Amino acid sequence: MNNKQIDLIPLREFPMVKTGDDISDLILSTSRKNGIDLIQGDIIVVTHSIVSIAEDKLYHLEEVEVSERTIEIAGKIGHSPKRVEVALREASEVLREEPVLITKTKHGLITDFSGVDESNAPQDTLIVLPDDPDESARSINDSLCKSLGFNVPVIITDTQGRPWRRGAVNLAIGVAGMSPFIRNVGREDLYGHELRGSLVCLADQLAGSAELVMGQADEGVPVVIVRGVDFEQEEGLAAQIIRSDSENLFS
Repeated sequence: MNNKQIDLIPLREFPMVKTGDDISDLILSTSRKNGIDLIQGDIIVVTHSIVSIAEDKLYHLEEVEVSERTIEIAGKIGHSPKRVEVALREASEVLREEPVLITKTKHGLITDFSGVDESNAPQDTLIVLPDDPDESARSINDSLCKSLGFNVPVIITDTQGRPWRRGAVNLAIGVAGMSPFIRNVGREDLYGHELRGSLVCLADQLAGSAELVMGQADEGVPVVIVRGVDFEQEEGLAAQIIRSDSENLFS
């Protein structure tokens, strides 16, 4: 029997993040304000929007000039030309223009609008993904480790749709301080059968669970502490989650 309890602890009253802010410092100060002590085994889940703002990954709308191609695509799908323009700039490849603009980002993520978002963006700006979400997670993880004296894994998330299922879910786009996976190969199931190919994406599971308390609107909870989860301590990356082209089941 599994008697584990998993806790999702929101960091409430998190300050509005500005360009140049140190996310790890804000996590520590806000946890103290909430009366929460980080302990060994905790995992920090952070929405990418505050990381992107801190790293100045913003496009100011007044500075975005749109191309004729952008205007054509925006007209077909009924979206803002400036959002489409920024999505094209952030893409390494356009996979589909309509009914939704689907792109492959420079990180290798396949998503709509290259992850460009208007929600929770400062006034008159668009937020884009960090240049290197794994490196952003590593920076936060390193700083927390130095301050606390023990490893606190960090997961950076983005909310994305799924091709075969309705509704968006939170996914891990940056990981540091842990493996993104649970490997069950060699273990036995309830009937004694040996598992031969069971690989679970723990990082995505944690990202999705944290969103239950983060929300996607005006909840104001960009950081969640996950407590009570076992993980493999290794230098994992969210980039390991993305299938290579040779493993693409639908190409």
